[in-house]
Order: sequence, then C-alpha cells, then structure tokens
Amino acid sequence: FLVYQRRARLVSPLPLPARVCRDPDDDLVLATALAAQADVIITGDKDLLTLKTHGGVRIRSPRQFMDAPKA
Repeated sequence: FLVYQRRARLVSPLPLPARVCRDPDDDLVLATALAAQADVIITGDKDLLTLKTHGGVRIRSPRQFMDAPKA
C-alpha cells in the first residue's frame, strides 16, 4: 500500500460537457481519469465497460487488462 501511496497524487475531476455514461455517477470516474491523464481505467462496472474508451482513456476489465499484450 505504501508504494502506491507514495506514487499517488490528488486531482480534481474535470467538468464533462455532457452526460457520457449510462450511469451518471460513473461520469465522476471518467472526469477524474481525464484530470489525472490516466491511460486506463480497470473496472468491473458494466456501464463503464460498454464505453471501451473515453477521451483517450481505455476502459478494461481486470481480465482484459491482464490478458493484454505487454509492451
């Protein structure tokens, strides 16, 4: 845990111009990922997973992420 805590940074979600996800609560996750300039969101949330990508952020299940080819 401490390894991750040292690498963590706080970000404020960016405002989204319109509702993006079927579940409006998930828009906060997307807005925070965009603010953090995240590469990927790893989630089991079906509403997020249906998007596959948003604003350049890939959205993957844990299995998809683990099975993806490593660079």
